[in-house]
Amino acid sequence: MKILFLALFFFTVVPGPEAKSHGSFYTFPEPSLKHLQELTDDTGIFEFAAYDVPDKKHAYCTEDNARALVAVLMFNSRYPGNQVAERLARVYLSYLLYAQLEDGNFSHRLDFQRRSKGVATEDSYGRTLWALGYAFAYPINDKMKKLAGRMFLEALPRSKNLIWPRAKAYSILGLHYYLNVCQSKQVKARLRYLADSLVTLYKKNSSEEWQWFENNLTYDNAKMPWALFLAYETTGDKDYLNVAKKTLDFLLGVNFRDGNRMKIIGNRGWYSKGEKAALYDEQPIDAAAMVEACAAAYKLTGLKRYREKMKQAFSWFLGNNVAGVAVYDFENGGSRDGIRENGLNENEGAESSIEVLI
Repeated sequence: MKILFLALFFFTVVPGPEAKSHGSFYTFPEPSLKHLQELTDDTGIFEFAAYDVPDKKHAYCTEDNARALVAVLMFNSRYPGNQVAERLARVYLSYLLYAQLEDGNFSHRLDFQRRSKGVATEDSYGRTLWALGYAFAYPINDKMKKLAGRMFLEALPRSKNLIWPRAKAYSILGLHYYLNVCQSKQVKARLRYLADSLVTLYKKNSSEEWQWFENNLTYDNAKMPWALFLAYETTGDKDYLNVAKKTLDFLLGVNFRDGNRMKIIGNRGWYSKGEKAALYDEQPIDAAAMVEACAAAYKLTGLKRYREKMKQAFSWFLGNNVAGVAVYDFENGGSRDGIRENGLNENEGAESSIEVLI
């Protein structure tokens, strides 16, 4: 949790309605749960919004409720006793409890009638394991800790069969937080297994010019180096630290081609080895992941360049971006869904608004 909160302490927190820039320094307002409240009913958080209004046609997605649980538990730790955070945490954990299947896996979605739709993808599973590990480590109360711990262990078996690297990274986050409070040999062995598999991918696909786990850069990229930083913190294995640093430095080089302004790889084509990076659409999830990874890198290495890049990555939300406008919504604490070639995607869905709050 300290790694996640570290990002907040390097900015001045102000109550004003808009971001202000002083050279390369930005200020930002107090974190707000207003938009998450608006997106959430007694079942869970709605996946999509039309502008800032919940779009109920698409109902609920398990991974969004998982990430929302992390966000409000972080908020509760920073502002203890906040009744809104406590209520939302119960709603999101209740959703995950309802979505968990008999074999420990999860439904991918629920429709508006709370009917299960599909089995969780690897990414959705990994993000849910992250949330349960986090809830076990930083619960509202002891009862939540017991429930989250039980659900975590019931879900754990699938983590051994994961294929996709981001799903492995999300799972490592959950394993790390679980191990913060419970030294389980089984859980630690699983963390090493997943971290080793990321290192193997790096060795297989990297070259002097391409320090990465795959032959392309797509979404939520910084989660993988971040996961290896946490794996190093948990195990002390310097192979994890070395790969985390090399891949994060490579990613920083790609995303900060414009100097101190972050230019996120667009999701309309991504960035394949030997080709040009797609310019649009830029998504908030990538800016948030970069903040998290740089915060971890700074904590574990003490290198000030990571602290600076952490601040610059967050300032993407505040207007230090290619569009020159705030992606963050200062009125409700949410986030627009990204930057398109013709400007902002002004819808404020769950993923973006959860990520900026984290």
